[in-house]
Amino acid sequence: MENNNDNVITMGSGTGKTNHDPKIEKLQKAIDNPEIPDHILSSMIDNEFPVIEDVVDLPSKGIFYPNKQSQVKVKQLTTEDENILLSPELIRSGKVLDVLLDNAIIDGQLSSEDMLVGDRNAVLLYLRKEGYGDEYPVKMNCPSCGETFEETILISELKYKELSTMPDSEGYYTVTLPKSKWVVKFRLLNGKDENYLQKMSEKMKKTKQNVSYSPLLTERYVLQIMSINGKTDKLDVKKGVERMPIADSFFLREYMNVVAPGVDMEHNYTCKHCQHKFEDGIQINARLFWPNAKV
Repeated sequence: MENNNDNVITMGSGTGKTNHDPKIEKLQKAIDNPEIPDHILSSMIDNEFPVIEDVVDLPSKGIFYPNKQSQVKVKQLTTEDENILLSPELIRSGKVLDVLLDNAIIDGQLSSEDMLVGDRNAVLLYLRKEGYGDEYPVKMNCPSCGETFEETILISELKYKELSTMPDSEGYYTVTLPKSKWVVKFRLLNGKDENYLQKMSEKMKKTKQNVSYSPLLTERYVLQIMSINGKTDKLDVKKGVERMPIADSFFLREYMNVVAPGVDMEHNYTCKHCQHKFEDGIQINARLFWPNAKV
């Protein structure tokens, strides 16, 4: 495996054996033999039809995890995983990517909910590229003419945002806001936080809450901010967030984005209708795995 995290395409190194001489007749005889114990038969089948295993480097380098795990061993996607991706129940519950990740990560050290969002994205993008190919078509709305167009993203060209600013011993960052001079201590979002915010967003859409704005930014801050001027109570944090000057809020979001390791998801788009050029993010959700699926 190359020790170069600049490119998603170099994250994995295949270790599974795909070129072998199958001994189907011998295996069939073993299956038909009731005297062979189940665990031996299972081992024979695993050896005959091995899955491809890879190692994916994590952008965080494991700094934020108790075991400091900087890599995860994954199996490339199989038909079993397609069953997960096409499960209506998992899609409705919003758990499809968590189940997919937990099924693909085979070293058992990190759960999908405990992983930082940036690390999750790195693994998901690797699985998508190896399973469905490098080209990822996305649909965008042009901010200039309002028309929808499609552009193809090459996953292999997405770069790692490596850890450049170290957190404290608790995994937190501390920053002084420029306008209010408040001292804010915060942590990075993980899979559990991301799922919570996604469920809140879907709940708001279903209930059609009669509000003219979305409180998701406030909720995200309340999740991430551990203290403001030393006050750790979440009610105090929420009150501080609601009264934070907008200049400070913008600064804080930018700072959070800069220090968070992951994959750089910003992309330069060109509208196919009016040729307007703009920068926007690439969304990571279950649709990442659907464009090339023929169902």
